[in-house]
Amino acid sequence: MSWSDPRGEIEALVPQLRQLRRDIHRHPELGFEETRTQALCRAWLEDRGYAPRVCAETGLVADLRPGAPGPVIALRADLDCLPMHETTDIEHRSIHAGKAHKCGHDGHTAILLGVAELLARHREAVPGNVRLLFQPAEEGVRGGGAKVMLAEGALDGVAELYGLHNWPGFPKGQVHVRSGAMLAQVHELTLTITGKGGHASQPQLCRDPIVAGAHLVAALQTVVARGLGYQGGAVLSITQFTAGTTHNVIAETARLRGTVRTFDPAVSERVMARLHEVDGTAATFGVKIELEVDEGYPVLLNDPRCAAAVARVAAAQLGAARVSEQDLPCAGGEDFAYFAQAVPSAYFFVGAQRAGEDTPVCHHPDFDFDDDLIPTGMGLFLGIVRDRLGELAGRRGPS
Repeated sequence: MSWSDPRGEIEALVPQLRQLRRDIHRHPELGFEETRTQALCRAWLEDRGYAPRVCAETGLVADLRPGAPGPVIALRADLDCLPMHETTDIEHRSIHAGKAHKCGHDGHTAILLGVAELLARHREAVPGNVRLLFQPAEEGVRGGGAKVMLAEGALDGVAELYGLHNWPGFPKGQVHVRSGAMLAQVHELTLTITGKGGHASQPQLCRDPIVAGAHLVAALQTVVARGLGYQGGAVLSITQFTAGTTHNVIAETARLRGTVRTFDPAVSERVMARLHEVDGTAATFGVKIELEVDEGYPVLLNDPRCAAAVARVAAAQLGAARVSEQDLPCAGGEDFAYFAQAVPSAYFFVGAQRAGEDTPVCHHPDFDFDDDLIPTGMGLFLGIVRDRLGELAGRRGPS
C-alpha cells in the first residue's frame, strides 16, 4: 500500500471503524456533554502517535506533524447527538432515552478517526501538516461549538478547511458541492401574542390570541411568497403554536415559534422588515404581538478554489457523473459557517439515499448512518489532503 493509493488500507480498516461507529451510536451525547466520545477519540489518536489537545470543552484538536514546514490543511468532524428518542430496532440502538445520533455525527467521527489512522501510517510522506478537528455541539447548544473552537485558536495557521456531511436526500455515492452559498443563515423566531382571556362561552368579551395567531401563521406565509418575488431565496416555517390549558378557557397568551432561512444579507434584511409588519394583525384583533429574532448560524460560503478541489477529487474517485451542484444551496444551517468565515473552506454532502428505498432523512427518528459511506468519506478526505497539500506546497499530488 502507499500514500498515493490507500484504497486497500481503507477497506481493511472499515470493519473496525464500523464497530467503533456503532459504539458511539449506542452512547450518544448532547452538545458540550461529549465526554465519553471525546475520551474514545483521544485514546484512538494517542495510540497512533498524536498529541490531541482539548478544545471547546469536549472537543479535540490533533496535528499530524506539528511544527512541520509546509502548509496546514484541516479536516473537521462533529461529535454531538440530537435530543431525540431512538425508534429504530437496531442492535446498536441508543441506550440513553431522549438522546440519539439521528444526524450521522457518529459516522462523521468514525470517518475522521479512520483518516487519522492512515495519515499516521504515512506521516513522513505528507508534505505539510494535517489538523484534525473533533468539534462538539454542532446542533446549536449555546450557539454551537465552532465559535468556541475558533476563539481557542483551532484554526491558527490553517490554510484551508474541509468538512463533509452524509445526506439521504441525495443518491448514495454522489457528492454534492458548489462554490458560494452552500447552507443558509438561520434566524429563530418567537412571536408572543397577548390578548384578553375569558370563558369560552363569551368570546365577545375576550381578545382571542389563538384566532390572532392562526391569522398570523397564514399571513407569515406571504412574507416569502409575496415579499421576495420570483427569485425567492428564503424559507419561512412556523413550527410551534402553543396556547391554552383546557377546553373552556380562552387563553390570555399564545406563542408561535419558527425559523427563517436565507442565503443573502439583502434577502435577510427584506424578510426581517416584512416580519415587523405584524402590527397590522395586532391592530385587527386587538392584541399585542411581540417579535423576537435570534440570529443563528450565518450563511455557509464555500471558497471557490476549495469547492473546485472537492469536485475534482470526487470526480477522480467516483466518476464525474457522481459529482453535482443539484439542489444546492440547501436551507439547512451549520456552524461550520463560522470556520468558513475565518479560512478558505469547503463543505460538501455525500449522498446516502439507497436506491429503491425511502431512506430516512437526517433528524428523522428512524435514521441511522450508512456504514457504507465510511470508506467513501475517508477516500475523499485523504484525496483532498493530497491534492491541496501538493498544490499549496508547490507540487500537485495525485488525487
